[in-house]
Amino acid sequence: MRQPPVAPVDVLSETAESRERVATKRLLVAASLGTAIEHYDFFCYAFVAPVVFGVAFFPRMDSLVGSLAVYTTFAIGFIARPFGGMVFGHFGDRVGRKFVLLLTLLLMGGASFLIGCLPTYASAGLWAPGLLVLLRFLQGFAFGGEYMNAVTLMLEGAPSDRRGLFASAINASGPAGIIAASGLIAMLSGAFGNQAFQEWGWRLPFLLSIVMVVIGTYVRSQVDESMLFRQLQASKKIARIPLLDVLRSWKIATVRAVLINMVHSAFQYLCTVFVLGYAVRELGMSAAGVTTGATLANIAEFIAVPLLAMTSDKWGRRPLILVGIVLAALWFPMFLRIVETRNITLLIFGMVVSIGLVHALMFAPEAAFTAEQFPTEVRSSGGSLGKQLGIVFGGGCAPLVATALMGHGGSLSAVVWYFEAIAVCAFFGILLAPESARRML
Repeated sequence: MRQPPVAPVDVLSETAESRERVATKRLLVAASLGTAIEHYDFFCYAFVAPVVFGVAFFPRMDSLVGSLAVYTTFAIGFIARPFGGMVFGHFGDRVGRKFVLLLTLLLMGGASFLIGCLPTYASAGLWAPGLLVLLRFLQGFAFGGEYMNAVTLMLEGAPSDRRGLFASAINASGPAGIIAASGLIAMLSGAFGNQAFQEWGWRLPFLLSIVMVVIGTYVRSQVDESMLFRQLQASKKIARIPLLDVLRSWKIATVRAVLINMVHSAFQYLCTVFVLGYAVRELGMSAAGVTTGATLANIAEFIAVPLLAMTSDKWGRRPLILVGIVLAALWFPMFLRIVETRNITLLIFGMVVSIGLVHALMFAPEAAFTAEQFPTEVRSSGGSLGKQLGIVFGGGCAPLVATALMGHGGSLSAVVWYFEAIAVCAFFGILLAPESARRML
C-alpha cells in the first residue's frame, strides 16, 4: 500500500511560521481595536463632561460647586476601575484573557450608549445625575477590567525581545481612541456651535459607540487564547484566588505598578481634562480649540509610543520612565503658564509637548513594565490592581483635587505642588525597582 508523501520539514516549518504570523497580526488588531474603542467611550465622557454636564445635569449649583460635581462624576469612573480590575483580573487569571476582553467591551459600549440616551435634569430631576453616576461607574468598572487583560494577552504572545513594542500596541491604541473622541467632539461643537452642542449634539458621540462595539466584539472573538495561559491550564496551576496570592507575595510589585500609573495618569489628566475645563470656563477660550489641541497631542503620542517602546526593549523600561518623570515635573508649571496666556496656538503647542513627548516617555514602556512585575498565574490580577489603583490616585482624582485646590481664588500654585509631590514619590519608587525588560515571563 502506497504511503502518502511526507512534506519536507522546512515546508512544515514555513507553514507553522505563516500561521503564527497570521495569529500574531490578528491578535494585534483585535486587542488594539478593542482598547481603542474602550478609550473612545471612556474619553467621550472626559471631553464632554467639563463643557456640557454642569449645565445638563447640575444646573442649580454655582460655577465652582457645579464644576466639582462634574469632576466627581468623572472621578467615579476611576474609583470603579480597581473594582473592575479585581473582578475581571480574577476571571482573566482563572478563565482566560479572551473571555474578559469580550465581556468588558460589551459592558463599556452599553453604558456609553445609554449615557447618550439619558434625560437631563430639566426633564427628569435628580434621576438624571443619579443615572449618570451609575453609568459612569459601569464605564469605569469595564475599563478597569479590560486594560491589563489586553496587555497580558499581547505580552504573552510577543517575542521575548519585543515585549515592550507588542504591549505598547495597547497604549498606542488608547491615544487612537482619544483622537477619535476628541476629534469628533471638536468637529461637532464647531459645526453645531456651542449652544446646539450643549443642548443635543453632545449625545451623538455616545450613541455612535454601539456601532463600534459590534465591530470590536466580532474582531476580538476571532483571536486565540494566550499560549502561556493554556500551558498554565494544562499543568493545572491556575491560582484559586489570584488576588490573595498578589496581596501575599507581590506587594512590592503592586506598589511599583501603582507609582508608575499614578504619575503618568495625573500628568495626562491635568494637562487635558483639567486644562480643558479651566481654559473654557475660567479663561473663556474656545472648547473646539482646546479639544483640537488634545486631538493633535494624541496623534503625536500615537506615533511616539511604539517608537519609544522599541527603545525600551533595547535600553530598558526604567531609563525612559525616569526621564519622563523628571521632564513632567519641570514642564508642568511651564505649561500652566502657557495656558494662562489665553493664546490658543501656544496652548495647542503646549498640549502636543505635554502628551506627545513628556507623557509618552512614561506611557510607552508602562504597559510592559506593569505586566512584567507579575508571573503568569497572577499577571492579570496583579497588573490590574496596580494599574487601576495608580489611575485612581493619579488621573481619576487629579481634576477634582486640582479644582478644589484652586477654590474661588483661581491660583494654580497649589495644583503645581500637588503634581510635584506625586512626581517625587514615583521617581524614587521606580529608581529603586529592578529592570524588567530582560525578565523571563
